[in-house]
Amino acid sequence: MQADVFSVVARVPMLIVRWKPGKIHVSQNGIKTWCGSLVPDTATRTVPTVDWHLHTNCYNCAYRLWPQHAPTGYLRPADGKDFPIPKACPHGQRARGCVRCTPRAAQNWPCPNGCTDPVDHDPLHRYTKCTVFPPRQPTEPDGRCIGRCESTEKVVHRANPGMHFDLADSAAMTCYHCGEAVCVECQTNPVDSVLMFCDTCP
Repeated sequence: MQADVFSVVARVPMLIVRWKPGKIHVSQNGIKTWCGSLVPDTATRTVPTVDWHLHTNCYNCAYRLWPQHAPTGYLRPADGKDFPIPKACPHGQRARGCVRCTPRAAQNWPCPNGCTDPVDHDPLHRYTKCTVFPPRQPTEPDGRCIGRCESTEKVVHRANPGMHFDLADSAAMTCYHCGEAVCVECQTNPVDSVLMFCDTCP
């Protein structure tokens, strides 16, 4: 569960305060809002309520109320547009970004490697939990492969057919086994540095 979600909090009644069109603040004493504004005499004040989070749209008020007065099951607003204050899904995240609640957001789903839970394919991670990483081949004393070099991109895709990976650009330019630079084109022949072509590639 995310740190911004709290299951046990003090339910302290707050006043909902409004004196400008569109802006709704929270105050504990009716004199000053949680965002630091002084409440004018012309302001409208509600009766105290523990459900302040259902009414306010002031980001600074909500930000300062967290975590001491955070409502149970809700997420801290990310910015001034994140209102009404979003509810947390059963897994403590925003439902639209949770791969358990919205498995369509998961990459490589359904899984060709046999995973049964879409959370194992979290799109925020470069590799899935079921990614196969073959053993590395031995290297010479100078650090180069004894056999043929092969890029990380080639090795990972061959070991995981049908899977898509958001690999870094370096995965196509460095050897999976020895970590040294390989040709950008064939991804197998060693070269002196990255972004170089070998003699056999045009």
